[in-house]
Amino acid sequence: MSKKLKSCIQVFIALMLILSLFSGSAAAFLGTAQPAPPSLKVTLVDQTPFPAQPGQQIRFWIQAENIGNGPLENVTIQVMSDSIFTISAAEATRTYSTINAGTKVFHEYIMHVASDAPDGPRELTVRHRTNNSSLWIEEKFVVGIGGIIDTDNRGTLIVESVRSSPEVFKPGDEGIIWVTLKNNATSQTVTASNRSYMANARINSADLYSRDNIVTRSDAVNNLGIIAPQDNVSIPFRISVPEDALDGTYILTLDVKGSSFEYNIRRNIEINVDSSGIRAIQSRPVTTTATGKTVELDIVNALQGSVRGVSIIPVAEGMSFYPAEFFIGEMRPDDLYTARFNITQGHGDSVVEFRAVYFNGDNPHEDSMFIDIGPMVRQSSGIMTLLIYFIILLLIGAVVGHFYLKKKKNMSLIDWLKLQKAAVQEKRKARKEKKQLEKKNE
Repeated sequence: MSKKLKSCIQVFIALMLILSLFSGSAAAFLGTAQPAPPSLKVTLVDQTPFPAQPGQQIRFWIQAENIGNGPLENVTIQVMSDSIFTISAAEATRTYSTINAGTKVFHEYIMHVASDAPDGPRELTVRHRTNNSSLWIEEKFVVGIGGIIDTDNRGTLIVESVRSSPEVFKPGDEGIIWVTLKNNATSQTVTASNRSYMANARINSADLYSRDNIVTRSDAVNNLGIIAPQDNVSIPFRISVPEDALDGTYILTLDVKGSSFEYNIRRNIEINVDSSGIRAIQSRPVTTTATGKTVELDIVNALQGSVRGVSIIPVAEGMSFYPAEFFIGEMRPDDLYTARFNITQGHGDSVVEFRAVYFNGDNPHEDSMFIDIGPMVRQSSGIMTLLIYFIILLLIGAVVGHFYLKKKKNMSLIDWLKLQKAAVQEKRKARKEKKQLEKKNE
């Protein structure tokens, strides 16, 4: 092989390598169009009964939530039949014309469980598509089938207490719902069908969900284990209330899965939403003092729940307030405190804003009230006041002296002042002449 041909081959190989690298880089740079992440979140929020029983019906609550930034059009959700779960074609599909951003929708699907369905976990297939797309997106959810999951423990779960922080939510608030579950068994064992079982209670899962626009931010808690008789466990669920929520009572659903469907708990949890807050009520007319004005306010908690860190702050340009801030602290519903403010150095606008700042749970809030206190009269300083008093006393003394001199010496105050002035001048003249004579003698 000639050197020239060998060089041409080497050049060709090098060019092919460069082209392959370039094409790979270009493909990596340009890439293949990837589908955008889905904006629809589909969740199996509930099933009844749990576990599902062979040969019986089962109800599934499917939630679809638009987690994107824009509306979704023509949303279709479909549960799929298989050898375990069956549903008629007419009942399997649900279509929504529009699901707006941040909005959730729910639908109940009733399916039949095959009579020969084996015990254990099985998959339910749910698919969906949006915006007239022909592409289906599948989701799979695990569904338990069979009898009692825990064959050794037969304790009885109850909801011992439910509390929330804050007690009452304002629109836009976030908070926590604390659910306390208790094993209500009173002995260490129970007897059923001539057999003795441990009285421990098993918690397979606990979930809190909403069919309104209240947002539950906590996922379901799974595999919490067992609780001994008379013991309890507290489970926190974080929720948030939309800014545009109306006042009223909202229902959340607590769903607890125990040893079997006979030991499950489903309970409605109520939360209250109240847009009321801290009100400042003028309790008496504005009074004017020697140094300014005084305003008295009744501070009332109009919210249905307690709030903390309450403080009243007066604000107005060109005015001084004492105290600059009136701190109250915790206020229970309908609590009332009286705040008094002295106002000085006012000019310009006569309207004062009284801000009530406080916390509802961990959520900061601020309410305002405006009061027209009328024009402020600039007061004289202390020195000017003393000077005015001195002039008044001087005038009084002059009048008294005039009448005294008139009565006793038959002369007016002016004539007396002239005589005093002449006497002073004579004394000055005498002292001056005396000093001049002393100088000559020296």
